[in-house]
Amino acid sequence: MVAGGDNDSMIVQQYDSYKTAQGNKSENELVFPTTTIRQNGTEKRVVGIPENAPSEFTHLSVSWKNATIPSPPSAGFRGSVSEPTHQRFQTQSSKKISRLVVPYTEDSSIFPQTWYVGNVSSVKSLGETDAFLVQTTTEKQELPQQGTMSPSLFSYFLGGMQQIFQTLFVATIGAGILILVVIHNITIMSVRDRLTEIAVIRSTGGTARRIVGIFALRAGIITFVGSILGYAIGVIAIRAFVNIAISVGLSVSLNPTITASSAQILLIIVVFLSAVGTITGAVATRSVVLPPPSRLWKTTGRTISKRAQWLPTTQFRLQPRLLSWRTLIPTTATLTVFALIVILSSSLVGALAPLATTSTGTVTEPEAPYPMASRIDSQYASELRNQGLSASPEIIVAQVADGKPYLARGANYTAFAEVSDARLLKGHPPRSESQAVIGQDLAQTLNKTIGETIIIGGSTSPAMTQVMIVGVYRAPGMLDDQLVIPLPTAHTLSTKPGTVHFIRTAGGTPDQVVDDQGRNLDSNRQHEKIHITNVSAPEAAILDQPIPISATVENTGTNVQTRQVSISVGDKTQRRSVTLQSGEKTQIQLNMSVSRPGNHTVEVGQYSQPLRVYKHSPLVLPILPEKAPPGSQVGIAVQTITEKNISGATISIADTTRTTNEQGLALITLPSDPGTYELTVQKDERVHTSQVKISPNASRRLFADVEITPQQGSVYTTPEARIRVANPWGTELTRNLSLVTPLQTHTQTRTIPAYNLSETRITLDESTDSESVEQFAPGKYTVQIVSNGTTLASDTYVIVGDERIRSTLAQNTQFSAGSGLGQAVEMMFGNFKLLLFGMVGLAGLTTIGSTTSTFAQVVHARRRSIGIYRATGATQLQLLRLLLGDVVRLLIPAAIIAVLSALGAVYLVSFSSLMTVFGIQLHVAVNPFMILGIGVGALVLSCIGVIVAVVPFLTAEPTELQ
Repeated sequence: MVAGGDNDSMIVQQYDSYKTAQGNKSENELVFPTTTIRQNGTEKRVVGIPENAPSEFTHLSVSWKNATIPSPPSAGFRGSVSEPTHQRFQTQSSKKISRLVVPYTEDSSIFPQTWYVGNVSSVKSLGETDAFLVQTTTEKQELPQQGTMSPSLFSYFLGGMQQIFQTLFVATIGAGILILVVIHNITIMSVRDRLTEIAVIRSTGGTARRIVGIFALRAGIITFVGSILGYAIGVIAIRAFVNIAISVGLSVSLNPTITASSAQILLIIVVFLSAVGTITGAVATRSVVLPPPSRLWKTTGRTISKRAQWLPTTQFRLQPRLLSWRTLIPTTATLTVFALIVILSSSLVGALAPLATTSTGTVTEPEAPYPMASRIDSQYASELRNQGLSASPEIIVAQVADGKPYLARGANYTAFAEVSDARLLKGHPPRSESQAVIGQDLAQTLNKTIGETIIIGGSTSPAMTQVMIVGVYRAPGMLDDQLVIPLPTAHTLSTKPGTVHFIRTAGGTPDQVVDDQGRNLDSNRQHEKIHITNVSAPEAAILDQPIPISATVENTGTNVQTRQVSISVGDKTQRRSVTLQSGEKTQIQLNMSVSRPGNHTVEVGQYSQPLRVYKHSPLVLPILPEKAPPGSQVGIAVQTITEKNISGATISIADTTRTTNEQGLALITLPSDPGTYELTVQKDERVHTSQVKISPNASRRLFADVEITPQQGSVYTTPEARIRVANPWGTELTRNLSLVTPLQTHTQTRTIPAYNLSETRITLDESTDSESVEQFAPGKYTVQIVSNGTTLASDTYVIVGDERIRSTLAQNTQFSAGSGLGQAVEMMFGNFKLLLFGMVGLAGLTTIGSTTSTFAQVVHARRRSIGIYRATGATQLQLLRLLLGDVVRLLIPAAIIAVLSALGAVYLVSFSSLMTVFGIQLHVAVNPFMILGIGVGALVLSCIGVIVAVVPFLTAEPTELQ
């Protein structure tokens, strides 16, 4: 299902200048200025919303996503924040600025919500800007040659079919060559059989134009009838072929039926071939309209010259005995077409075959008609990795850029490379949501390289984003013709966060997963496993400072087990080998560091969590009220991201300035007059600015924090909640406090003294129902601290990697060999081997037909010589052997020239778009086996052709061969 109408979409173009975009826009187009700013070393994109922009592209909206254009705030930006806050940025010109950032008011948008949005003037004030030019289209059948389309699914298939039609045009030219050869030979034989009639017409005043017209019309009619019959026979043969393939269990979904569109294509092809046949028939009559009628009976046979009789035996044997060297030209043309079909078919199957390899597999949603319609939880990949498999959760996003269709794949590049046999040639893997790597072939198709940006649109959702290419990789087959983007980026264009189309695997068959026939593949599963049940690591760290990481490992099996545990932070990895008795548990503790600031990932086995590394710790105010009563007193603490108290920091609001003590705390008396005040905290060169609203209606609320340890675990883990409740006000407060978990709620009334911080630890019971399975499915569990109906704090706990997940995995997924796209291609085109066999079989049949007509024409011209051989005692077998010897002599140079010509033609065509289908470049893999196969095939087919052609002459009486 696609958005709005089947082909309604928006087209997004990128310009290097806002002024240039404004100059190129039409009346109904919108220009969005855009630039990048940096925040804590991370690059962020900001987009300006023009005043005339609608709130929504209603004809593009779909049930699962609205095509909303976010409304900019009157000042500052909108961003992914939960409450208004002042943030500091650095522009491209290194200018430091501070802006108010307010939350989004819309749940969905055509832009990623990780982007900031503001009005045009706010964005232009940041310096030089690029621009997005956006236009919407309705019911267009032609692809725009500039810009990226979204939604793009309909346009992707439209563009792919147009590329197929271009390739079919080349095939039609090849068919025209065969028609030329066949009709030329048939016409020449017809002319020879009617020399008397032609001579009479010529002698009685008949013009050459009349004779040419008769034979040209006859050739055209033969071609027209033959084309129609050929199409009819082809449909019948394909239906029979498909039925046979299905009966033997091959995956085939071809349904050869005549539709209005296929009839139009057929009409064009028939008219073209009929024209070729007519012209060929006219050309073939030149030998009887140029000489005078008296010379029409000159013999076309030949005798062995006296010089040839005295040639050495070896040299003489290189000369054909009955067939003429002139046969070399039509034979070479026919074999060239045969070689072209074989080479192109091998290229197509070579591009698709890696997708069907049984060394990899795909986990999808059961009963999904094709993998891209599947929806499964990406957390299943954790369990698959825990089984020792490589697993890559992936999302496919069809794209059309500048009129060229291609595929973008949302995936973690490391996981993608493990299951795809991919390797980076240049650059590095994506390190943020705005980065991507591109296959080498696709980079050539799109003319993109490292450092360039590319706009990506949604397949079925009205959305767009922009990524920078940071690496080029090489992978087998059509995997090299794709753009690999991070999963979070793909989520903004396709599925919801945490959901993917499929999970590709490598390294074996998953446990507790059913195959596509519904059979359980877990008959030999071993229960002896070592599980990582607890991982603890900070979410933020300082550059080159120790990062404490701990992991709890438990042997839940019945035997002694050994496992190597890998702990990775950024590009650094440490490994620890543990050996545990049955039921034994141990903890691995180590310190690691990161030498590059920015966003990183901590990975321990199947567990992962983000890590933010700062060059210098920013100032943090863990407790600061947004609203306060006039003249109230409040205690404000200043800390680092590692919760280290900062003493000597200056806190200023209105006319009040205080300095934090050794505990990093300062007592502040807030202003007495209502209004919004700026509170500034400074320590050396570090500055933090916030806003506090003074209002008589404001209430004094408590502050709380809840931290679940560990944040990820299995069913063997008992999580613990660390709860801290703070009263920063200068008076004691009495409130109802509730701890809300998915299973139960604990409520109590507490009185908190002034300036007090209390801490409590509670062990969370995971379940009171030992038979429950659903609550342990992959996903996040939320724990909340609630006071009088207001949520003060929350944290999440993720359960992965246990026996119950395996049960859920078995119930909610199915496994099949090959890749997701391989299954989709088989759904469209059938079994790859069947496709190759069918294409080569078709090439063989056409070659037999063409060579039969060629040799029939030559043998027809030598029929008198054959009659003489027969009359002087030569047997039919001797004549057949003689003719086959001539075929071999002619075939050797013809096959060499044909293969070289076919390879040369493919090489020349490779410089055009004719060798690209659905964004996939077809490469010719020349190898000795293919060349030998073409040569042997040409020999066998030519021999069959000469046998079919000579049988009527060998069975006829010698007196009839005159």
